[in-house]
Amino acid sequence: MGSFDRVSKVLVAVSRMDAPRVAQIAARTGLPLSAVYRCLSSLVDAGLVEEGPTRGRYHAGVVTVALAERYRRSVLSGDVTSRTLHALAAHTLEFAALLVRRGDDIVCIDTADGSRVLRCTFVVGEVVPMVAGASTSAILAYLPDDEAAGILARHGVAGSDASPVLESRAEVRERGFATSAGEVDEGVWGVAAPVFRDGLVIGAVATMAPVFRASRLARTAVPATVVAAKALSEQGLRL
Repeated sequence: MGSFDRVSKVLVAVSRMDAPRVAQIAARTGLPLSAVYRCLSSLVDAGLVEEGPTRGRYHAGVVTVALAERYRRSVLSGDVTSRTLHALAAHTLEFAALLVRRGDDIVCIDTADGSRVLRCTFVVGEVVPMVAGASTSAILAYLPDDEAAGILARHGVAGSDASPVLESRAEVRERGFATSAGEVDEGVWGVAAPVFRDGLVIGAVATMAPVFRASRLARTAVPATVVAAKALSEQGLRL
């Protein structure tokens, strides 16, 4: 079991870094270089990790592509999330995304493009620290106080830096959604509403657009995003 834990730590580290070297993986996991090398060897043999074009750098292997597709087919309840996000994007004409919590981070697992082009951080598979943005606020608002503070602290956000985020949680719960402007990507406005399973928050649905369209979208994107999040919550997704 000890060996499995080390291998899983290395695999998770690779999933959260851009083509890391062994030393970078060791620093992130706290494992000795020798242990990282052994774990990578096992993962490469299994097809879960591959050595990139640049020797000494590693990235996800082809087997992970198959796993991702199986995840989309089974866990995302077929086309339910896709239909919901595409309906939201069609209504607002803006970018829509479904993000789920994984530990102290959020992972983008599905998106839908609106008719208006937007460049932002969130693409499928992207892992983002839970420290800023509408999606983060929508999730943190429904976590216990100590858990929310702990997540921020582990990402280096504490004291006066954490206060605005923690103090806004009650307002987010009262409204049922969170908004942000330029917190994750400069010039990008976002609104997010929480997705629940068995009464616990598991993620958020978000709509994103350029800041200059925010005032107009407040009347359309906000209620549409809340409705989409509620629809996915009612599906009982096993994310």
